[in-house]
Amino acid sequence: MWIWAAETQLNPKELRKSLFLAKDNNGYIAWHVASSEGNIEALDTLWSWAKEVELNTYELLLAQTSDRFTAFQIAAEKNHVETLMKMWIWAEETQLNPKELKKNLFLAKDMYGYIAWHRAAKFGSLEALETLWIWAKEVELNTHELLLSQTGDGYTAFQLAAEKNHVKALLKMWVWAEVRQLNPKELKKNFFLAKDNDGCIAWHLAISEGRIEALETLWSWAKELELNTDELLLA
Repeated sequence: MWIWAAETQLNPKELRKSLFLAKDNNGYIAWHVASSEGNIEALDTLWSWAKEVELNTYELLLAQTSDRFTAFQIAAEKNHVETLMKMWIWAEETQLNPKELKKNLFLAKDMYGYIAWHRAAKFGSLEALETLWIWAKEVELNTHELLLSQTGDGYTAFQLAAEKNHVKALLKMWVWAEVRQLNPKELKKNFFLAKDNDGCIAWHLAISEGRIEALETLWSWAKELELNTDELLLA
């Protein structure tokens, strides 16, 4: 199709741009679709073509769907770590400040206020979550704030993981709280007791979905933090 576009009587470069940027009903361009499926070869090809038709690659990396998902967020949700790594490397190639672009990639919010970090936690994409944690430190984000960052509905990644019974993700975040230079016990308490916009903590969300393994894990951590378990049961 790329070759055929060169054979048209119309401006072939303009047609190729139109091909590249055509959106489906959800506002996805080919770039987002390839990211969703983890199609590395297609992404490599699209990246080279974006430069060929002189698209702004900075804007491409941050391009959003109708729900304001970036390809980076989509890859994090789907646990396509190789895709995430490709985009992280491509961010290095931009003429603008690559560190700033990486921060923008990391912190871009969809229409629900989720960043890639929240998406990975919600869907239990453990390898993506681990990769994002490393990159957060690389671009000097405040990891304390990241662990407690909230979506538009006030959910932390910890709450999202509890609600969906992603216990391995919970365990990872619990361990990461230990390596903070600030008081780890205090951070863990803040983790445990963080409330969403409805006043729910991770405990309530796990109960609402009947997540037994998550509840057992949270119960043991409540005792580790010396929380009043009687009050927790009545919270």
